[in-house]
Amino acid sequence: MMRHWSGLATRNWHAKQVRSGGAVAAIALGVAAVVWVTCCYESVRASVMEWATGYIGAAQITVQSPLGKYDTVPARLVDAIAQVEGVAQVNGTLVQRLRVAPVSAAERGTRSADTLRWSESLPEVDLRGIDLRTELAFRQPRVSAGRMLSEEDEYEIVLDSGFAEDFGLALGDSLFVWGASQERAFELRIVGLMRVRRVGRFQKGQALMPLATLQRINSKTGQVTAVDVRLTEATPDAVALAQSAIRSVALRILPNAVVRSVEGRMRQIQFAQRQQEFVLMVASCVVMLTALVTILSTLSMGMIERISQLGLMRCVGLTGGQLSCLMLLEVLPLGLVGILTGLPLGLAMTGVTVWLVPEYVGQFVINPRGLLLATGAGLATTLTAALLPMIAALTVSPMEAAHPRARPAPAWVLLLVFVLGAGGLAVQHFGLLERVLRSADFFFWASLALVLLYVSYALLAPVVMRVVGAPGLSVVSGLLGVARPLLAEQVGRAVWRSAGVCCGLMVGLSLIVAMIVINESVVGGWQFPKEFPEAYVWSFEQMPDDAAARIAGVPGVGSYTVANAHNAIVRERKPMFMAEVLLSVTWFVGCDPETFFRMVRVEMIEGTLEGAVEKLKEGGHVVVADDFARSRDKGLGDEVTVFIGNRTARFRIAGVMASPALDIAAGYFQAQSEFIVAASGSVLGTRADMERHFGITGAKLILLNFDLPPEPVPPGWPPPRAGVDRDGLSDHLRDERVPLERRWQSWREQEVLRQVRRALEAPQAYIGTARELKDEIDRELVSITRLLSTVPSVALLVAALGVANLMAANVTARMRQIAILRAVGGTQDQVLRLVVGEALLVGLLGCAMGLALGLHVSSNIITLVDRMWGFRLDLQLPWATIAFAVALTILLCMLAGLLPARYAARANVVEALRRA
Repeated sequence: MMRHWSGLATRNWHAKQVRSGGAVAAIALGVAAVVWVTCCYESVRASVMEWATGYIGAAQITVQSPLGKYDTVPARLVDAIAQVEGVAQVNGTLVQRLRVAPVSAAERGTRSADTLRWSESLPEVDLRGIDLRTELAFRQPRVSAGRMLSEEDEYEIVLDSGFAEDFGLALGDSLFVWGASQERAFELRIVGLMRVRRVGRFQKGQALMPLATLQRINSKTGQVTAVDVRLTEATPDAVALAQSAIRSVALRILPNAVVRSVEGRMRQIQFAQRQQEFVLMVASCVVMLTALVTILSTLSMGMIERISQLGLMRCVGLTGGQLSCLMLLEVLPLGLVGILTGLPLGLAMTGVTVWLVPEYVGQFVINPRGLLLATGAGLATTLTAALLPMIAALTVSPMEAAHPRARPAPAWVLLLVFVLGAGGLAVQHFGLLERVLRSADFFFWASLALVLLYVSYALLAPVVMRVVGAPGLSVVSGLLGVARPLLAEQVGRAVWRSAGVCCGLMVGLSLIVAMIVINESVVGGWQFPKEFPEAYVWSFEQMPDDAAARIAGVPGVGSYTVANAHNAIVRERKPMFMAEVLLSVTWFVGCDPETFFRMVRVEMIEGTLEGAVEKLKEGGHVVVADDFARSRDKGLGDEVTVFIGNRTARFRIAGVMASPALDIAAGYFQAQSEFIVAASGSVLGTRADMERHFGITGAKLILLNFDLPPEPVPPGWPPPRAGVDRDGLSDHLRDERVPLERRWQSWREQEVLRQVRRALEAPQAYIGTARELKDEIDRELVSITRLLSTVPSVALLVAALGVANLMAANVTARMRQIAILRAVGGTQDQVLRLVVGEALLVGLLGCAMGLALGLHVSSNIITLVDRMWGFRLDLQLPWATIAFAVALTILLCMLAGLLPARYAARANVVEALRRA
C-alpha cells in the first residue's frame, strides 16, 4: 500500500523499467565520456612529466650541445663546472643509440661476437653511460629485478624491463652491441632490469652501463652528452646567479654550449601539454553537451508519457507544486545512479584505452579534477533535466489529460530561441573568432569559440524541426506510405522533444565529420614539392662537415644536396610574448642554395627564386615558409631575429615560399630523437650562415637522386630464406605480389643508400625514399585520427539511446491513439511504418544539422590553425567517408526506433484501449 503520494515516483521506476534504465544509461555514458577524456589526458600528462623528471633528475642546471640529446660535449666541462661557486655536485652522462642483438644464455654457444653481424634490421637501444660515483645523487633507477651497477662492473648493463619483455630476455642474458665501426661486437651481460616510462612509440628501449665502457665501445673517449649540475642552494636567485657563472665557464670550453635551468625546460614541457589539453577539453565539453541534450529529452519524456495520469492526479486534489516535487523525486535518484555508474565506467574505458594503445596514452592515471567535473556536470545536467518536467507539471490540467497530444510550442518562444541561436553564431563569428589570435590566450578563446558554436546550433534546432520538418514530413510520408497528418501529430507539434534528440545526433555526427575532414585536409595539405629528390639520409647526430665530398664518389648517386636542420627560436612581434618561447619555435634549415633549389622546386609567393638564391649566397638572408610568414606577420624585406642556443643573429627575408613540408618531415625524424618541441613553420638559410653565426657545422640531411641504369634481375634473386636471414632483405623485397623488377630496383636503391651511410660513418642515420617517408607520416596521421574518433563515437551512442527513448515515450503517450487506429482497420505494418517514419525524420534532420555543424567546425579549426601556426589548409571533403558516417547515423536511428515500433504494432488493441 502506498502511504504517501511521493511513492508514485518509485512506482514509475518499476512500471517503466526500460525507460528508467534508458535514463540511467544516458547519464552514465555522458559522465563516463568526461571521465574517459580527462583521465586519458592526465595519463598522457603524467607519463610525460614522469619521463621528464626521470630524465632531468635532481639537477637544477644542465649543459648540452645546441644540437641536442645525441650530440656530445667535452667531458672536461665536468671538472671545470665543479669549481664554480655554489655548485654542490656535477655529473656527466653519455647517451648513444646503437643497434643490438639480443641473445639468451641458452643461445650463447651458437650466437657469439664471432658469428653475429651488424644489420640495420636489428633493434635499437639508447645506451646511457653513467658515472657511478655521482649518478645516483641525481637519478635513482627503479630496479625491478637483479641489481644496480657497481663500480667494479665494466661490460654489465641494467636493461629496460619493457625491452627485455619484448625480446624474451632475462637476467644473465646478453646484448651484443656494435660501435661506430660496425665490425666488432661487444657482449653486454644483463645484471638488472629497471622500469622505464616510455612517452611515445618512437622512444627506444634503454640500458644503463658504465660511462667509460660506452665511451670506449663507440669511440667517444673524453665526450659526454650532457652535464647535470646540482647546486648548494636552489632558490630562483641562486639558480640564476649560478647559471650565469656556469655559462661563462662553459662558453670558454665550448663556444656554443647551451646552459639551461631545469625550471625553464619543465615550463616548456607543460606548455606543450596545454596544446594537447586544448583538443581533449574541447572534445570533453562537446561530448557533455551531447549528453545534456539527450538527457534533457530523455528525462522530460517521463512527464509526457504519463500526462493522463498526472492530469487525473490533479483532478483528485494533487497540487501543481506536489506534481513538480514528484517529478524531481523521480529524476534525481536516476541521475545519482547514472553518475555512480558512469564514474567507474569511465575509468574502465580509460584502462581499456591504455591497454589498447599504450604508445599514445602511457600509464593509467586517475584525474581527480576530471572526476569532479564529471560529477558536477552530471548533477547539473540531472537538475536541469528535472526542471523541464517540473515546469511542465505545473501547467498540467485535467482537460488536457483527456487529449494526450503533444502541445505545439508557442511561436514567440521559438522566435526567441531562434534569435538567441542566430545571435550566438554572430557573436561567435564576428566577436570571439576574431579575438583568437596568436597569443598566450589562444587556447582559451579557441575553446570558447567552438563551444559557443555548438550551443548556437543547439538553439537553432527547434526552429529547424518546425520549419524544415514540414517538407520533411511530406518526403518521409510519401516514402513509407504513411498519412502525413499522423506523422505531423507528434513530430510537427512535439518540437522540443524531437529537437533534443536531433541535437544529440547532430553533435555526435558533427564531431565525426570534423575528424574526417580535418584529417583529410591535413594529409592533403602538407604535400611535398612537385619536384622532390628520390631519396633522403637523415641523422639525429651531426654527420661530417665534408659530407658532400664523401658521397660524391659513391656509385649510383646522381645529383645531391647537403643541408643542416636545427630547432631555432624567432622573436615574436610582441616582446612580452617571448615568455612562452615554444610559440616561437621553428626550424632553421641550412642549405647550399645552388644545389638545394635545383633539386627541390618550391613556389615563391613573395620575391623571385633567382633573387632569393643570390641573396642567400651573399649571407645574412633567409627564405621563410608561408605558414611562418602568416603566423608571425612577416614578409619580403622584413627582419627576423633567430636564437639558437646562446647565440643570436638577425636576418633579412629574401623571399616567401610555399611551405615544402620539410619542417614536418624533419619534425617526424626529430621525434625519433625524442625532442620535446614540435616546431611549426621553417626558415631556410645557408650552412655557411649557420657556421658563421651559430658555430654549427656538419650536416643532418642529405637529399639525392639515383644514377642507376636499368639492370636485369640476376638469376636466383632474391635468394631463398634459410635460417637466420643475414642478407639484409626485408619482407617487402620478398613479397611476390610486387613485380620482381620493382623489388630488384628497390634493393639496388637501398644498397646505394647503405653505401652512402657507410661513407658518412653514420650507422644511426635513417634512409629511405620520399614516397616511403610521406606514406609513413600519413599512416601516423590516420592512426591518431582514428584514436580521437572514439570520443564522438561515444557521443553518437548516447544520441542513439535518446532516439530509442523518444520513440518509446511517444509510443507510450500515443498508445490510445494507436489502439484506435488499429480498431478502425489500421494494420500492424502501417503502425510499424508510422513509428519508424518518425525516427527516420528525426534522424534525417539530425544528420543534416550534424553535417552542417561538422563542416562549420572543420572550417573554424582550419582558420584557428592558420591563425596560430600559419599552416594553411584547403578544406578537403571525402564525401564517400562522410556519406558512410551519415548512413551509419541514420541506421542507428532506424534501429533505435524499430523496437518501440514492433511493440506498438503488436500491442493488444483491447488491452491498449482499456489501459489508455
